[in-house]
Amino acid sequence: MHHNSPPTRSSASIASLRLERLNRLLFNHYPDAIYTINTDGTFHTVNDTVCQVLQKEREELVGQNYQLAVHPEYWEHSFSYFKAAHEGLPQRYQTVVRSSSGESVFLDVTNFPLKVNGEMVGVFGIARDITEQKHREQALLRTTQELKRQNEELELFRKIIAHDFRSPIARLLGLSKLLQKDNLPEKTQETALSALLQSAQQLDGMVQDLNQMLSLHHQGDEPREQCDAVELVQLAMNSLQADISSAGGSITLDAPDTLQVFTVKAFMASIVQNLLSNAIKYRSPDRALQVNIQVAQQGKEVVFTFTDNGKGMDLDQVGSSLFRMYKRFHHEVDGKGLGLYLVKEQVRLLEGRIEVESTPEQGTTFTVTLPV
Repeated sequence: MHHNSPPTRSSASIASLRLERLNRLLFNHYPDAIYTINTDGTFHTVNDTVCQVLQKEREELVGQNYQLAVHPEYWEHSFSYFKAAHEGLPQRYQTVVRSSSGESVFLDVTNFPLKVNGEMVGVFGIARDITEQKHREQALLRTTQELKRQNEELELFRKIIAHDFRSPIARLLGLSKLLQKDNLPEKTQETALSALLQSAQQLDGMVQDLNQMLSLHHQGDEPREQCDAVELVQLAMNSLQADISSAGGSITLDAPDTLQVFTVKAFMASIVQNLLSNAIKYRSPDRALQVNIQVAQQGKEVVFTFTDNGKGMDLDQVGSSLFRMYKRFHHEVDGKGLGLYLVKEQVRLLEGRIEVESTPEQGTTFTVTLPV
């Protein structure tokens, strides 16, 4: 019967061609990136999605080493998985490639060894674009870290209110009860009133401190403006000139005539003022105060360096407490231990960084780096 007769050679050939065309269509139009890599690490075949992800033509990619597409930070990471696949072990991992426009693309990659008659001829790969997923994960991580930080601060505020506020409030209550007594000697009454005022002022100062710290986080979204970093430093020096003179100190400024930055002016002014005040406050009693301030632009950043010859600190002992609220390391000097906390928070809100080097009895250098 005709319909049971074996296919002719030409009909088998046509079916084979159709199957090959179907395979090619599936390969080229598959939504994930599919590719094969030769044993020397060069692309052998790539589908349309590979071209779209890397923003290159197929002719540009075939024959090119696959590592040229990998983000440099992931070269070693990706090569270790490629090598394992090349040695016959299927691999699944995440990596980052860069498109021709420089955009980073996160990929979830599966590599299989390609063998023909038992001989290794290359690596087959499927890669899915997970960039949006990664961005969501990163945003979630930032939110989680921010919530953790805010929770830690709330816990710290709770401890401050529970511990630090207790003392002045207890004094206010005790003195008030004392003043309610009849026939209180005039001298005792005057002393009690004076102590009452002092406790009230202390409590008021602490409330203002807390308000300043809490309001700081609502100021991070303040509009930025163009301002002169050198002028801000000079204004801070002028405002502290009386303190500098009374300390018998001198301050030198090494900076260009002007250096324009786009920032929150109030924050930058506060950072400079606090670091300069700290240098004056924690000067050594054994030598005249010397402070050197350097302001310089490095690429897209402005670097402030404050170097003094003051008391210095043992940073191994101070550790991470240096920038915490109400932490003081020289108790013989008046202070609340709030300035460095504010500096650290303002630098963070300006997306900068702060570093410190210090040696006891030699001095301290604070380096603040902020975006221009």
